[in-house]
Amino acid sequence: MSNDRDRPMKLLLATDGSECARRALDFLHHFPFPSDSELILLTVIDKDLYGSRKSEESLSEEHRESWLKTKEILASDAEKLLETEVDRFGDAGLHWSTRVCYGQPAEEVLKVSEELDVDLIVMGNHGLGDMKRFLLGSTSDRVMQYAACPVLIVRPDHTGNTDDTMLLDHPLHILLACDDSRHARYAAEFCASLPMAGETEVTALSVLPLVTLYRQDVTQQLEWMWKEKRKVAESGLAWVTENLDWKTPHLRTLIKEHPDVSEAIVDVADEFDADMIVIGDKGTGAIKRFLLGSITRRIAHHAPCSVLVVRQKPGQ
Repeated sequence: MSNDRDRPMKLLLATDGSECARRALDFLHHFPFPSDSELILLTVIDKDLYGSRKSEESLSEEHRESWLKTKEILASDAEKLLETEVDRFGDAGLHWSTRVCYGQPAEEVLKVSEELDVDLIVMGNHGLGDMKRFLLGSTSDRVMQYAACPVLIVRPDHTGNTDDTMLLDHPLHILLACDDSRHARYAAEFCASLPMAGETEVTALSVLPLVTLYRQDVTQQLEWMWKEKRKVAESGLAWVTENLDWKTPHLRTLIKEHPDVSEAIVDVADEFDADMIVIGDKGTGAIKRFLLGSITRRIAHHAPCSVLVVRQKPGQ
């Protein structure tokens, strides 16, 4: 991945005016996007909440006219919501545009992101019709699972602020999860392509799965494999240091042994009070089912902070 973009970065933020969505927009104040980026604000009128059970064509003339007026009112309200969000964010040098869609929220977010060829989708961990029964809302989960581009899921409750915003009172702290996969390398390259502020803190973490066996011959073989894995981890972190150190002087590397990779990453994020975990994941393929890796998904559901899932866009 080249650090030089041939066009401005496109960000798509899905909002429904909920507190979670508003805080996702606030978090963008701290996200290191290029100053010439384009931000598309999208809201979706959920057909499952407001739609007719029949198609418009099958409605009587009277009911169809009434339904069209309802849709017009909903669209007007949605436009006002987006205008309010633009005013809240203020002038950050971004190029703004807004869009209102009618349909199923997750599907519309995915469709618009592909249609506009966006570089990053931003969402709150709840909102757009989600019930707060799970750690990650169903809309956010589906978008994160099937998106063809990186997705930032903003978790609003980790800053401890009392002013109902996501504005941080400290420099942004990024936890970059590293391993020897090309997905992790791409995530590191994505970080390297962003214009980080000089005070941004980055912790690059590599987790070595810890396995305990009791047969001496197997244990000896495992120790040899573990040493080789550690060399690979050290090599990967050295690459991150070489490519990210010039972005910020506040870079530390860490190798942690743990039997559960996802749990280790979540623990370190909590221990170092990270604001965002960056993790690579496999991109979309021909079979669109369960595209999100199990480790990535567990981190997204249990992280104490926001999570940026980086996957390589098709054709890159």
